[in-house]
Amino acid sequence: YVESIHKPGNYVILAHCAEYLNLNYGMVSLSQADPSVVERTINEEEKRIHTLIEHLNNILKTHNMTGEVVRIQGGDPGHQIVEKTKEMNVDFLVTGSRGLGKLRRTLMGSVSDYLVHHAHIPVMVYKHTDKEHDIHQ
Repeated sequence: YVESIHKPGNYVILAHCAEYLNLNYGMVSLSQADPSVVERTINEEEKRIHTLIEHLNNILKTHNMTGEVVRIQGGDPGHQIVEKTKEMNVDFLVTGSRGLGKLRRTLMGSVSDYLVHHAHIPVMVYKHTDKEHDIHQ
């Protein structure tokens, strides 16, 4: 986005939507796990999200972009992002693609695919390189 289409004066909203319901611990769903495992996993995820939000804020500062970082919670990420774009009167949506394999994308669904088909505004999907993907995990 920064290198391709950002223009001075654009207000940039960087958003992250966590999927707690899809967290797994090994081969066991968290809904079946011991409460202490659930608590530890959620705490670890919260730390990861906090680090990611700090990273996103640094991206805004590093590139002298005016904007904010938004944390979106609850439910299906695609649906939540579409709703947040309506709530915040977003004009254009840029999303990343994790490059899931065809089988995994079919089973899990793709947030970027959902956004392309359900957003009320134009959507640009940016496919991360392997190096970039590693940074965001």
